Amino acid sequence: MSRNTSRIDFSCTGEAINRILQRETLESAPADVRHSCRFNQNEDQFLLLEKPLDVPALPVHHNIDDPTPPAGYMEKIAGVCEYLMENCPALAANTRWFFDPAAIHTPSFQRIVTIDGQRYLYLLMVDLTCRPLESTVTAEGTNNRTHAYRTNRVYFECDYFPLVQADDDRQSVSLLQTIPATWKGEAGQGYMIHGIWMDSDINKFFSKLILPAGKRNHPYYPITCKQHCVTMNAFGQDGPELLHLIRQLQTTPFSELMPLFTQLKSTIPDELGSRWQHLSVQTCLNEREQKEYTVEF
Repeated sequence: MSRNTSRIDFSCTGEAINRILQRETLESAPADVRHSCRFNQNEDQFLLLEKPLDVPALPVHHNIDDPTPPAGYMEKIAGVCEYLMENCPALAANTRWFFDPAAIHTPSFQRIVTIDGQRYLYLLMVDLTCRPLESTVTAEGTNNRTHAYRTNRVYFECDYFPLVQADDDRQSVSLLQTIPATWKGEAGQGYMIHGIWMDSDINKFFSKLILPAGKRNHPYYPITCKQHCVTMNAFGQDGPELLHLIRQLQTTPFSELMPLFTQLKSTIPDELGSRWQHLSVQTCLNEREQKEYTVEF
């Protein structure tokens, strides 16, 4: 879902891949298990796993208007799904893969959950981009294909999105976009001009509104603004129930001291933030002496 649109098309899928994702897993954990994940220096979210993932070479060139996967592509994604289901099944279990022609290096997975009549989309996107400093290249890439490489880091995004509707045949969904605009303008001069969005302020506002007072959380924000929706980072969550209770909007530049924030914070029941009561974000240096963040909750 790399382009900003309210509609997501699931029609191009593969049942062989979906059968892998629908398998029953042997993973079981106590209800009070403390999940953990990491963020790198660029604040990209990843899991550090014991068994390395062998990522195959993928095509570099693809017509984004062509909804058909390149030859041999689905077999390679099936191999990645086998790894996910064996090593981190909580990410992808009971999802369905769908092909996004605009992001073929980021396989996407979805499932739809209904809470009190409101539908929510669980969207998982696994980033298979080669990061040479964090992986071992096993086959050099060319102008037509990416490197094949081995890594024990799985970079991903997984979020819950509210839906305005879903087709009866589940071939597409439309996101409930309650944040109409997040563009603020541009800053800088010449080649240094960059865009400014208010998404980060919204992320801070909603997350700090919910988290226990004084809790350090950067760069992990449980409640976020994506695709003009109020969304929730789904990692470590059993479902979108909390998002169902949290969907409201405020776009004023964020400060925990602002009167509106303190007023709203005082009205939030403590039990809404109790899921993150044990949230801990620690900084550390990796083997290349670059800053990373470890998130536990």
